[in-house]
Amino acid sequence: MTNEQLRAFIAVVEWGSFRAAASHLFKTQSSVSASVRVLEEEFDLQLFDRSHYRPQLTSEGKTFYHQARKLMSQADELEQLGHRLATDPAPTLSIALTAMCSLPPGLDIIRQFCSDHPELRLHIQTEHLSGVLEQLHLETAEIAIGPHRGLDQRYEFAEISRVQMVTVAAPGFLPDLSGDEVPQSVLRSRPHILITDSGSQSPFDHLNVIPGGHLWYVTDYQMKKALLLAEMGWARIPAHMVEQELASGELIQLRIENFPSESEVPIYLIRLNEHPLSREASALWQELLKLRS
Repeated sequence: MTNEQLRAFIAVVEWGSFRAAASHLFKTQSSVSASVRVLEEEFDLQLFDRSHYRPQLTSEGKTFYHQARKLMSQADELEQLGHRLATDPAPTLSIALTAMCSLPPGLDIIRQFCSDHPELRLHIQTEHLSGVLEQLHLETAEIAIGPHRGLDQRYEFAEISRVQMVTVAAPGFLPDLSGDEVPQSVLRSRPHILITDSGSQSPFDHLNVIPGGHLWYVTDYQMKKALLLAEMGWARIPAHMVEQELASGELIQLRIENFPSESEVPIYLIRLNEHPLSREASALWQELLKLRS
């Protein structure tokens, strides 16, 4: 399978025929047909139904097309990156930040650092659970900021902040609630909203769940909060994200039996020991270490 073959296949799909695809690619119709045929033979599947006036994707072809389009988009982005790197020597610094922090700890330090390095290109990506550390191993981030989960001797880390976690729901979610503590049995069949692990290599199991509970998953805290306000579930969430809603009464704090309804989570500055930091990342690392408690 080659890029040329994939581009020929995608062109046939998007231009509606082998002739139109060939014209778009400035190739002969026979060469485009041959490229698609090689793909079909390599994977032993039929991508197009050729019994119609115009070729139509089979069900396998539709699935193959969506992945091929995604792959070629990534290839195009990589090519553009290569050209930028060849012509633009501006340094890049990437940070993987836990989604628990709506703002990076030490934002004033980062702002001043960027002011002192105006040529710097800063990338901050938010991740959850194993996704924070995974970015270090994929080398898409040099520095990570996240909780202790998964840390071992492979990492250098220092605590620089803490996040207060609270368990909340909308008042209407449990209208018959009485007493200070909610039994686990009351919540077991009700949706417990969790954030999906953003990592893909070795996802972590979720902690702080009720055994046998009814679990819902979302990809970010904004959606989690929206579902909470809509009286659709209950969840643990960083207190700073719901401070106003707790004050207004739109959300209430829950105390659940034998459950960490409220806790403080240490947040760490993290790097891989085996990967040397760039000059810029090393300098920012030293500045952020000033936040150590």
